Amino acid sequence: MALINEFIDDYKSKISHYEHLAQTCAKQCESALKRQGLRALVTFRAKRLDSLTSKVENRAKEKAYQSIEEIYEDIVDLAGVRIALYFPGDREEVDHFVCSHFDVDHVKDFPEALLHPGAYQKRFLGYVGRHYRLRLKPETLSLADKHLADEVIELQVGSVLMHAWAEVEHDLVYKSTEGFLSQDEYAILDELNGLMHAGEIALERLQTAVKRRINTERQPFSNHYELSSYLYDHTRKASRRSDSEPFIGRTDVLFHFLKSIGLNSVPALKPVLQSCNLDCVDQPLAQQIVDRILQSNPDFYGAYNDARIT
Repeated sequence: MALINEFIDDYKSKISHYEHLAQTCAKQCESALKRQGLRALVTFRAKRLDSLTSKVENRAKEKAYQSIEEIYEDIVDLAGVRIALYFPGDREEVDHFVCSHFDVDHVKDFPEALLHPGAYQKRFLGYVGRHYRLRLKPETLSLADKHLADEVIELQVGSVLMHAWAEVEHDLVYKSTEGFLSQDEYAILDELNGLMHAGEIALERLQTAVKRRINTERQPFSNHYELSSYLYDHTRKASRRSDSEPFIGRTDVLFHFLKSIGLNSVPALKPVLQSCNLDCVDQPLAQQIVDRILQSNPDFYGAYNDARIT
C-alpha cells in the first residue's frame, strides 16, 4: 500500500504534464479531422486521481509491483483522448488518419464480454469502438514539446451514441460498490445498448442520404464537410486503388478557394477532377485541384492565398 501511495503522490506532481500531453494529441486530432471534413467531437483528459487509485489497487492484487516505474509502465491510459464520430461510417477514414499521423504501438477492438461472475448474457454487442495505444511523432511537435513523443497516449474512437452509452455503463458497472449490478439493471443497459446500435444504423443511413443529395445536387456546397464527402466518394468510385483510403487533403482551404472563384459545386468541379490523378499517393487531391485551376487561370492566385489564411 505504501508503494501505491508513493505512486499516487508522484502522479499528483505530474498530472499537469499528462493533461498537456492529452491536450496536444487532441488538438492534432481535432484540427486534422476538421481539415479533412470529418465531423467529430474530440475530448481529452488526464486520469482522475480517484479512478487511478482504484485501478492501481485492483491491479496490484494480481501484479507484484516492485517500484513506481513498474506501475507507470503498466497503466497506459494516464493521458486519454476520445474521438466521438457523428457518423460511424467514418471509422475507416479516421483509422487511416490515426495510423499515418501517430506512431501506433497497439490497437484493440471492442466489444468484449463482461468477465465478472454472474455476468448478464447480452442480446446486443455492447460497447463498439477501437482503442489505440500511440505516441506523438517528434516532427509534429514544437521544440519545447519534443519530450512528449516518449509518452504513451490512449486514443478511443467510436460513435457519439456509443461513447454516451459507454459512459453510463462504466459509471454503473465498474464503479458499483459490489462490482456488478442486478439482472434487471443489466437488462436495461442491454436494451439501451440496442437502441444505440439502432441509432448508429440510422446515422449511417443519414450519412448515405446526405451523400446522395450532395452527389446529385447542382447547388453550391454548403461547407467543406459536404465538399469532402463528395471528393471522398468520387475518388472511391473512380480510383483504381479501391483497396486504399483516398488521399483528400485540406478541404477547408479548398472550399473557401472554390467558393471565392465560383467553382463551388459538383457540375463546376467535375471537369477539373477529370484532369486529376485519383491514384496519386504523393499529392492530396485538394492540392491537385488547386494546381489545375491555377495552371489554367493564374489570376486566381490571390483568391487562393486569401483562402489559405481564412
